[in-house]
Amino acid sequence: MTLKLFTTRMCINKVIEFTDFLSFYRKYKPLTPYGTTEKDSKPFYVSFEEICQIHNITERLIGFINSKENKVLKVEHHLSRIDRLNSLDKSDFDAVDLQLIKKFLIHFKAIDMLLPSEIKKEIQLSFTMQDLWETLVINGEKEEAFYLSSAYSPKLKQLRNEINSANQQLNTIRQDVLLIIKEKYQIDFKGRDFVLLNKKQLVEMDVNELIHEFYDSQLVKIKPAFGKPYLDKLVEKEQLLIEETKAEKQVMIELSNKVNQQKTNLAAAVEAIKLLDIHLAKARLANTLKLVKPVINAKTLSVSNGRFYPLWEKHSTKGLDYTPLTVGFESNTILLSGSNMGGKTVLFKTIAFLQLLTQMGFYVPAKHFHTRLFNHIHILGNEINDSVEGLSSFGQEIYQLTQALKPAHTRLIIVDELAKTTNATEAKAILYAVLRYVQKNQLLTGFFSTHFINLPEIKGVVKYRMKGLNKEAYAAHCNQQSDDLNEKIGLINTFMQYEITKDTGETKSNDALTIAGMLGLHEEILMNANNYLERN
Repeated sequence: MTLKLFTTRMCINKVIEFTDFLSFYRKYKPLTPYGTTEKDSKPFYVSFEEICQIHNITERLIGFINSKENKVLKVEHHLSRIDRLNSLDKSDFDAVDLQLIKKFLIHFKAIDMLLPSEIKKEIQLSFTMQDLWETLVINGEKEEAFYLSSAYSPKLKQLRNEINSANQQLNTIRQDVLLIIKEKYQIDFKGRDFVLLNKKQLVEMDVNELIHEFYDSQLVKIKPAFGKPYLDKLVEKEQLLIEETKAEKQVMIELSNKVNQQKTNLAAAVEAIKLLDIHLAKARLANTLKLVKPVINAKTLSVSNGRFYPLWEKHSTKGLDYTPLTVGFESNTILLSGSNMGGKTVLFKTIAFLQLLTQMGFYVPAKHFHTRLFNHIHILGNEINDSVEGLSSFGQEIYQLTQALKPAHTRLIIVDELAKTTNATEAKAILYAVLRYVQKNQLLTGFFSTHFINLPEIKGVVKYRMKGLNKEAYAAHCNQQSDDLNEKIGLINTFMQYEITKDTGETKSNDALTIAGMLGLHEEILMNANNYLERN
């Protein structure tokens, strides 16, 4: 893996952790080992053409699901039956290889017959291996197992017929001899290779023409002697088996040659099956969760009724209200303010989640999501394990910021309270300077949260705030405080307005003190804090 790809993968892993993405990703269920491998690689697309192609295929498959559900179920059945082929990078194929290829061809051909032509064209799926199929699928019998049938070779068929004839003759000789022994000596082997007789009994019976050997001090092991005709026929059979093995090897060579002639087509078929599998799984997910296709050529980000799905799902399970995100950002540089617990982090997670879904080729949980494509997504300022030995918290934050601001690539940067680990004066100066830098660089799109007030206006930087607590509703409703922490948290969530609005600077919020009071902070402390604010 190149350094560039490694760096991109590290960035994506941080976004995955920040957004709890895997809880959603588990709902995406390809059915073949090829699709599963693709899923596990977590591909991140940066090409407009590539994502448009993914969207086109997904859109057609959604239409297929909605119009031909029974056929789709059959396609999914055949996909689920496909196993991973062994390596095609060889010239000799064994029985296991051929069984896997045969099974693949059976289900690949069935899928080819079920899919509409426009979908096959999109994923370049075409059954072009009829000759190999007819060779492995003898007489059209669609049994998945493979064996070296006599139908593969006239010589093999003749040898096996001769072996069967030899077996029948050997069995006839054996049965005749055993019958004679039974009638003459009253010894019935009953399908056994030998019987045990007492030595004294053996002498009395005078069975010298039978094969016998001492078993222990009292018993003798008796075996039938089938005679020279039996031995001659056995030698003849052994020679036939040797010839059969040679003929089977020749058949395997011929079958391997046929596979070698179709290697390119087999590889193309595997790729087509992978594409069908991953896109059908995405289409199923989009249909089930009512996801929509994102727009990926917008200048700035906008979203309507966007859901951070992992949190929305938890809220739905518990019967809690969830406020979807609706906002049109008017700049590449956004400064967001608001109290703690007011929804800033959830907003950032929603943006990151929707962007990650988009660039992994998924539809998104929103009424609409307009965005652009980024080479990298950077998450800074959250408790994500990305430490560099020898650096302080501030040092690590600045190092991460430096990586995020590197030129030459488009980057989405999401920063929660920049420079919060240093003094407020310098932190404010750093934030101001970074905002100016990002605004001037159109390759960058930055979202920054802050608690700083009275930050100087910067042309092109648009300020937003979370609406925060509905204090009037809270005051009218609540006369008593519960001592239960969960009830306190629930109360905050009930009266918190998780909506975003333009920050004109006219509204001043003391939500932090109100929340502190709701959580039980001592009244004297609250009173002194409010007095301090009034004086300053």
